[in-house]
Amino acid sequence: MNWQALASAVVRRRVELGYETRREFVTATGMKPRTMGDIETARKSSYDSGTLARLEQALEWEAGTVKQILGSEPLRPVFNDAHEAEHATPVDITPEMMSAPGVLAHLYAEKLDLAHLIANSDLDAEQRFNIIREHRRRQNEFTQAEEERIRAEIEKLTGQ
Repeated sequence: MNWQALASAVVRRRVELGYETRREFVTATGMKPRTMGDIETARKSSYDSGTLARLEQALEWEAGTVKQILGSEPLRPVFNDAHEAEHATPVDITPEMMSAPGVLAHLYAEKLDLAHLIANSDLDAEQRFNIIREHRRRQNEFTQAEEERIRAEIEKLTGQ
């Protein structure tokens, strides 16, 4: 079983959900700090099924996702909702997509979603974390620029 893959996936998902730190996550979800520390560092290689079920729930994963990540079940694509899954277009993952620049290039070309691309990459945990952080930075920049554009448009319309 690949506990390091689970550790990387848990950290990635926690950050995707907006929890920069483990402390923020455990406070919001009720997971135990020691347990999360053990999981995120792959310190242990065995947990009871209840703990793993709570982890899946806290991370908003479908039941069985932990087993898939650990390698005891085949991977399935990750989708945000049923509509997305129903209308998904299969994409062939090419070797150039598996580098950090390739992940970002294809992500911003809107060819793949971030979770699917990273889950199927050979990137290490630090590279995956940096990609997620860069993605969030770009999202924030876009949001700020969009807010400024809207504010300017409102000022123009109101004559202020």
